[in-house]
Amino acid sequence: MTARLYYDDLYAKEFDAELLSQSEHDGKYHIVLDRTLFYPGGGGQPCDLGTLSGVEVLEVLEHGDEIIHITNSPVEGRSVHGVLDWERRFELMQQHLGEHLFAGCLWNLHHIHTARMRIEGDNVSIDTDIPADINAILEAEAAANEAVWADIPVEVIYPDMAEIRENARKLPPENAIPPVRIVKVEGVDYVPCCGLHVSSTGQAGLVKVTSCENHKGGSRIYLKSGKAAYRWLSSVYHEVRRAEAELVCGYDGINEKIASLKSQIHSLKSQNEATVARFLKPLAESLLRDAEISGGHKIVSHIMNQSNQDEAKHLFRLITEDKEAIAVLACVNDDGVFLMIGTERGNKSVDVRPAFRKAIEILEGKGGGSSFSAQGWGKNSQAVSEAIGAALNELKEG
Repeated sequence: MTARLYYDDLYAKEFDAELLSQSEHDGKYHIVLDRTLFYPGGGGQPCDLGTLSGVEVLEVLEHGDEIIHITNSPVEGRSVHGVLDWERRFELMQQHLGEHLFAGCLWNLHHIHTARMRIEGDNVSIDTDIPADINAILEAEAAANEAVWADIPVEVIYPDMAEIRENARKLPPENAIPPVRIVKVEGVDYVPCCGLHVSSTGQAGLVKVTSCENHKGGSRIYLKSGKAAYRWLSSVYHEVRRAEAELVCGYDGINEKIASLKSQIHSLKSQNEATVARFLKPLAESLLRDAEISGGHKIVSHIMNQSNQDEAKHLFRLITEDKEAIAVLACVNDDGVFLMIGTERGNKSVDVRPAFRKAIEILEGKGGGSSFSAQGWGKNSQAVSEAIGAALNELKEG
């Protein structure tokens, strides 16, 4: 049995232990000690890392009463000296407590339950059982930070099940065997947890929500605490300063500047589309005049060299405004070949998909669409004439 020293002293960084066993498994060594500070992970918190007598610990697992330390090399001798990667451990404890504070406030204020929590690198994600709107999230964030500034002690208690059922925001599993470990922050959170946390809320430093998205009928909320939150905010600060320099404004004018630029871009895009239409309309009219008639359709084919996808789509729209037209267009540029085959939207008199499949295969590309319109990209620009020819033959035969 391995004694769990991490529950006795959260802030111990080094320890001495006796080697109980070590064995090789697929090139890795599984080392079991009589005592350890290495937390094996659990409750969404990753395991500790560090060294054992100078040998790097790659992973730590819990197996029954034993804690297994996985390394690339064996340790020498019976006495082992362990050293934690303390910076990592401390940040994990900050992140874990920050999650408790936020989840507790979300429950207290809005009765939104946290179904899952996970710490991955600098990110903490929590999943809620029902959607959490932005106002609820921001209120919980504000309340969590009030708890940080109050510097409330973090207690670990082992109460009876009656007290747990009365006070916990989340009940332990039905098969849990008492005593059940409860992490308690007075007035903020009371929840079963096997993980490790800093000993007071002030040491969490800061709780900052970074994003939120819909997830499986609820919300997935991302947040950072402590040093991870500081690094993120520092990065955001530098990005804002760069934006200020590029936009030639202060941070409070960035949104207004972006809105102005978007308006200018929209105006320029409209002007560009009008210019493109002026140049492409005569081409579309010429192609329609010269189109081959087959099966009651005007079959229009054209290869646009060193053009772009938007221009090809615009020409396609101009051609297919003619209800009798079938357009077979290829746009060739440095990215490859953009292929479009189609007719008027909703036209049920022809299915262009067989012709498209033959052409896109020759072009060594991918794509798809409906019976009246299909498009995709190919990489074999040398075969564009062959591909267009194959599509035309299929349309005529079909």
